[in-house]
Amino acid sequence: MKKRIIAIMFACTLLSSAGCGKQAESGAVNTETEHVPEEAADGGVATPSIEIAYRAGDYVKLGDYMGMEVTLNEADYQVTEDSVNTYVDQTIAYTDPYLKDDSKTVIAEGDVIDADYVGKKDGEAFEGGSAQNQIIDVSQNINVATQTGYIEGFTDGLIGAKVGDTVDCEVTFPENYGSEELKGQKVVFTFTINSIGKAMKREDLDDAYVLKNFQAQNVEEFYNNMRNTLEQQAQEGKKTDIRSAVMENLLQICSVTSFPEGLVEARLDEYVNSFRDYYCSDGTELEEFLQSRYGVTQEQFLSESRQYLETTLKQELILETIAEEENIAFDQDGFDEYITNLVTSSGYSAREDLYNSLGSTQESGEKYFKKVYLENKACDLVAEKAVVNYTQTEDETESVENTEQ
Repeated sequence: MKKRIIAIMFACTLLSSAGCGKQAESGAVNTETEHVPEEAADGGVATPSIEIAYRAGDYVKLGDYMGMEVTLNEADYQVTEDSVNTYVDQTIAYTDPYLKDDSKTVIAEGDVIDADYVGKKDGEAFEGGSAQNQIIDVSQNINVATQTGYIEGFTDGLIGAKVGDTVDCEVTFPENYGSEELKGQKVVFTFTINSIGKAMKREDLDDAYVLKNFQAQNVEEFYNNMRNTLEQQAQEGKKTDIRSAVMENLLQICSVTSFPEGLVEARLDEYVNSFRDYYCSDGTELEEFLQSRYGVTQEQFLSESRQYLETTLKQELILETIAEEENIAFDQDGFDEYITNLVTSSGYSAREDLYNSLGSTQESGEKYFKKVYLENKACDLVAEKAVVNYTQTEDETESVENTEQ
């Protein structure tokens, strides 16, 4: 089910995942294989969008798209000492936020401990009730690593225990607990206290810690790696933002005079059918689900979905037209890399599965992705030729500098 929804929803996400706005299916290849169409949103039978043939240039009037100006905020892409330190703090908190504190031997309020435990019912260990080296916040009754809570009373008997002690804590599972065997039952958790910890802070970093957790030879190398990661993220973010700005501008300077006959309806039918399959697989009516989850009617849902899909279709048609206008050539090596990345990110095991996920034939699926690949190349070309201006704030006065082309 997950892969099915991913496949059909490429209509709304494909170009976005490639770093250039939002993309609808580029549709339009005929197949000789018989295809059974899905039910349309209005209860009729829809022609799959991938089987609707059209030439994008017949529906688009291009504006002056080469050398367009876009404006970004310079501060969004600057890596500072403060941002590096913040990233280091976040990385520590996510990876290994507590150190063994040999100065503490007795558990007190607010302590975090490393402990093993075994849960027993009627003297017998029960499935899923045992764990080792768990980092537990005693006062908050939570697992620090996962930030999930334990059942009420789980850590109540640990205050005052010493490192090395074995402590029994009797607790009662709630009546609504997920396990039929355990709901409402009294059990005993036997804890072994391994150590008491203290929060790991940036100032406490040493070579042993960064080597163990981050494969850095020393603290200096670790910080350099953190900075390099942020700088790479900043550059990728800049590329994505340039492309998004380009796509937004293209919608302003280019016009879509009309849509290929039946394409909007086909996309809407596919969207609604995939939405219904994913969220209403238990037999719930779509109208009922929309009202209970979002407080909207099916009519409102269809109207908003149509508006969104029309926007993505405009983006698609414009980029298809630019690709044709600029004689952008298809290259197999680049396409293979594109598909490999898409297969991996979408959770498929092979490209054939990705092609077949469109609901038509493998051949038509491949043709579809080739068209989308060319649209991405068109977006890349326009983004590369764009003139990028950066806003900078100096003494509370915003200035604009032209720094890239």
